[in-house]
Amino acid sequence: MDRYMERSYGLLNLMKANYNSTLDSEDFSSWDTIMKSYMGVEHIEKNTALSVIGFMVFDRSNNNTLINMVTSARENARSVQEHISREIWLSINKYFLDISNQDFYKSFKQKDPIDFIDELIQYHHIYYSVADVTQERGNAYCFMNVGKYLERILQSIDFLNVKVDSLKTMNNNLNESYFWKNLLVSIGGYQLYIKTYKSIFSVDNIIELISLNEFFPRSIKFSVNKLYTHIMRLEKFNKPHENKLNFMAGKLRNELKYSNLISIKKQGLKNFAYEIQLQLNDISNEINKVYFYQISS
Repeated sequence: MDRYMERSYGLLNLMKANYNSTLDSEDFSSWDTIMKSYMGVEHIEKNTALSVIGFMVFDRSNNNTLINMVTSARENARSVQEHISREIWLSINKYFLDISNQDFYKSFKQKDPIDFIDELIQYHHIYYSVADVTQERGNAYCFMNVGKYLERILQSIDFLNVKVDSLKTMNNNLNESYFWKNLLVSIGGYQLYIKTYKSIFSVDNIIELISLNEFFPRSIKFSVNKLYTHIMRLEKFNKPHENKLNFMAGKLRNELKYSNLISIKKQGLKNFAYEIQLQLNDISNEINKVYFYQISS
């Protein structure tokens, strides 16, 4: 449930930032990259920004569109309805009913795209707020957060692999690039970047922010620390049979604890991101083995 909500939230922020970027640059080729990376689509016939946003939000034939992710989140919420608060169920169900309504689709064509995306983002803010205020801090809450932070780390890794790496091919005059600002806005890191570095934009600084800043909620380090915390709580609540989960999560946490920009550059950005992704896959598989395979067996 939370993985779908986190993934769709990231998609909305990316669409908003990219739309703003194309208004400044009048270069619409960036939509092709987003469509390929997030929708698995090489090309669509309609190539205006509005039609691309409409496709990513409302197309039922693609599993990665917003409406399908919200539908999946709602189905997951319904299957665990007895474990989550009533308010969480109502917030997801309302989101699903509204986005599925034909009048909602008609309103998309009449509104400014930014206003429309902001309206969708508000559903996520309501969901996150309701979950924080109403959900009891037991098993369900921990599983929700494990899913959320697993997805968030993968999004940050994708950002490092695709977005930051592509910036290395740009000229060094990044302080004059509107694109850089919109890129930071897409992951909610622009204000913190300005406060932290108080300097011109640089690839090294953004790598450090996304990878190692322990105060940035979407950094890999922050999210891994949260992931470790909730895995430990699940261990305390459930006391499962002997497993490697705590060791695996703690190992990843310690590797990031003792990493810095110099060690990342020495290892190579892609190798650094790939290694974390491999460990996350192992952790995810171990979570399924420890907590879900036993239930089904």
